[in-house]
Amino acid sequence: MSLREEITNAMSETATTYNTRLNNIADMAGASEDDVRERMKSLAFTDYVELMRALRDRNEDAIKNILGLVREEYAGRNGTQGSLSPSEMRSQGTQKPQSGTAQKAQAMQRLGKQNLGGATGQQAADAVDKASQGKTLTPVQRKAMAAQATSVDKLASDPRTATQFRNLLNKINK
Repeated sequence: MSLREEITNAMSETATTYNTRLNNIADMAGASEDDVRERMKSLAFTDYVELMRALRDRNEDAIKNILGLVREEYAGRNGTQGSLSPSEMRSQGTQKPQSGTAQKAQAMQRLGKQNLGGATGQQAADAVDKASQGKTLTPVQRKAMAAQATSVDKLASDPRTATQFRNLLNKINK
């Protein structure tokens, strides 16, 4: 199955499948479904992909780490309260972090409207967010995601760029 087909299948995930995955993640993380759902809303697309891999591999530690539950667990052992959301954990150490959606929109804007199927950077960023949350995409958002999937598929299948693309993915996964 090509990367494009995998992304298309993931985007058409039914509510039942999403709820099952959400339930499994909550069970593995030892958290409530509502807490996991809220934490997943703040995940970047790459973090969502990592979360799905951790679920597939049944890696409880990775799931807790991605969802930001590790610090909460540590704080509970020390008798203190509080945890950081995944987006707060990523933004630590920066002076004035830009919101995740604003960063995505800016990155998408740099790709250019013609590479996003005619969608704006903001529309493409919203599409990524909605897809990562398992929500239904608008026609414009589906077109933007399809254009991105086609571009990724071309990178992965072109012998001139496949090695660089694979190395980049490996670097992201570490």
